[in-house]
Amino acid sequence: MRSGSHSNALLVELLIVVIFFMIASTVLLEVFTASRNQTHRAGIITESLAEAQNVADQLFAAENAESLLTELGFVQQDENWLLEGEYYNLEASIRNEAGEAGVMRRQEVRAVTGGETLFTLPCSRWQEAAE
Repeated sequence: MRSGSHSNALLVELLIVVIFFMIASTVLLEVFTASRNQTHRAGIITESLAEAQNVADQLFAAENAESLLTELGFVQQDENWLLEGEYYNLEASIRNEAGEAGVMRRQEVRAVTGGETLFTLPCSRWQEAAE
């Protein structure tokens, strides 16, 4: 009778150990999945930041921002310009504020993914009025 009681205790201990390892593996799987998702998001942000910085630099130097955005593949939607990417979209806005001495050209480039704005890069340039 003692050996039967001992084997039942052994089976219960093994069952507890198996349950422990199942819970531990579930937690680790969730941690690795979260890490992978975070790495993917960081890659998207890095890629979009590099592209947005490139667009902002070109907008700063451009004499005609609308034609530049068209050349880069942006499509005008209302007052904004949109460039759709695989994982993110770039949006550009252009405002010109005229004054007596010249024009302040204010441009912004935003990266958006899933309805969430990742960042906004302002790009402003003062242009003196032609005499």
